Amino acid sequence: MKQDMTIGKEWKHILLFTLPIILGNFLQQLYNIIDGIIVGNFVGERAFAGVTTSGPLVLLYLALAIGMSVGVSTTVSQYFGAGKQKELPIAIDTALLLLGGCGLLFTILGVALSPVLLEHLLSVPEDILPYAVAYMRIYSAGLFFQFIYNSIAAILRGFGDSKAILYFLLVTTVLSAALTFLFVLVIRWGVAGAAFSTVLAQGVCAVISYIYLRKRYPYEKDGKHWDGKLAITMTKLGIPIALQMSLISVGNGAMHRLVNSFGLTSPDVVPAYGAAIRLDSLVFVPMSGFQAGLASFTGQNLGAGKLDRVHRGLRYATLMSVLCTVFISLTYFIFAEQIVALFGLSEGALVIGAEIVRYFALVFWLLCINMMFSGVLQGAGDTFIISMASLTSLSVRVATGYLTAHFGILGYEAAWLPVPLGWVFWAIIIYTRFFSGKWLSKAVAGKYAEGT
Repeated sequence: MKQDMTIGKEWKHILLFTLPIILGNFLQQLYNIIDGIIVGNFVGERAFAGVTTSGPLVLLYLALAIGMSVGVSTTVSQYFGAGKQKELPIAIDTALLLLGGCGLLFTILGVALSPVLLEHLLSVPEDILPYAVAYMRIYSAGLFFQFIYNSIAAILRGFGDSKAILYFLLVTTVLSAALTFLFVLVIRWGVAGAAFSTVLAQGVCAVISYIYLRKRYPYEKDGKHWDGKLAITMTKLGIPIALQMSLISVGNGAMHRLVNSFGLTSPDVVPAYGAAIRLDSLVFVPMSGFQAGLASFTGQNLGAGKLDRVHRGLRYATLMSVLCTVFISLTYFIFAEQIVALFGLSEGALVIGAEIVRYFALVFWLLCINMMFSGVLQGAGDTFIISMASLTSLSVRVATGYLTAHFGILGYEAAWLPVPLGWVFWAIIIYTRFFSGKWLSKAVAGKYAEGT
């Protein structure tokens, strides 16, 4: 069902639109945690370390899929807000063809290059490298489905239809969990079973979401199905976000490499870091959900020329997101040891993992506020500045981490202690851009679009 967010109470629109996204993302992250718990307890700590150390590559492919889909959702939401109904079917087909082609490309590259990337880029230790390679090669085989699903989800978000996305993710999560139990606990396929269950579930999700999309927004047999200019517009809007998220993934990879470098002297740190990162992914759920909701809200209201609603929407989204983030962070801080212990880690890894979880619980509020301002800029189409902010944040984080480790100022803690410093630089860039008002000129449709 389409949701017109240009009229009515701003907070209500954002909350109703965002809740399904949050629930869907929560289900996804909950599955990742359950997957890790199963692997850690029934395959072994080394296998768990192998799967988690391949995480930067998983996030890289996901970043490319989500980043490219941002161009789709921004275009669709602004077209919808501006009332350009005739252009929407063309935009849908163009988006599917564009991201489907990208998915095929990365499927081929992922299967072929996973061993090289894991061994030479991430410097995965030899004792866990076979687990990482087995997982990543199978996971990469499903990248086509991942790109197709994200293009469909972006189209539905542009229309304000976030409930359908929740239902798709619910089916995927339940199916993934069931298949993981089957392949890992019953058939005993180890990490390969965990990866295979993910691929099968993604394929089912892509098929179901495509059928739904075509029933809601039918395929026009005699219509135009590819618009080169529109594809370029989507790509221009999506590439900066894809670059931003990819750089974050690369940064995570750099920090994983730093953690792996301590693997010989402090072997507990690799599984501990992996467990903490999986747990911290739950904290991202509300802030990323509200960012996506605010981006769609901003796109529709800018298309309709209602800037005052955008500003009020930012205030409401920030308040709601911060409250959710603080609640989860407080829970993590109090029960850190008990939560990390679920992964079946050794005592040394448990202590380090709890230390990381507690540290991030104290600083996540800053990232939360940054993401809300980024959501407004994203909805307006001002994606380049978001990428620049993320690149700066990443550079500060990685440089500080490696330098403090190299000169002996910090030990393995250098992989996470500098992170908030990078967020401060991100905040300076994003806030400066927002209060300058220059982001308004980046709209692609409606009153604030150039040439209208």
